[in-house]
Amino acid sequence: MPDDTQPDRTPPPVPSEAELERVAEPATVRRAPKFSAFITVGALVGIVVALVLVALVRPEVPSVADGSGFISFLDGEGAVRTVMAVAGAVLGGLVGGALAVLADRRSVRRAGRADI
Repeated sequence: MPDDTQPDRTPPPVPSEAELERVAEPATVRRAPKFSAFITVGALVGIVVALVLVALVRPEVPSVADGSGFISFLDGEGAVRTVMAVAGAVLGGLVGGALAVLADRRSVRRAGRADI
């Protein structure tokens, strides 16, 4: 008794070259940058640059926290480090985003045409 539950497994017919040319539509192919990657890398580079800057400049604040602040690690030099790290992250993210926009505009100019 044959098993009728299996569908017919014959492959679909291969279209001819003329059929493929008739149905082909032109498309634009380009490599667009990932904006999130640019912004993330920019923010991380901004944090590192800001912390290196704080280490080189050595601001004139008490280096020992007295614990009187609302958040203890924001006393003294820790406050300077935190503010600079946040500012560096914001500026770095903005620079990374600007670079992503420039890369995107460049990819639009270099976009090629392809038939698919």
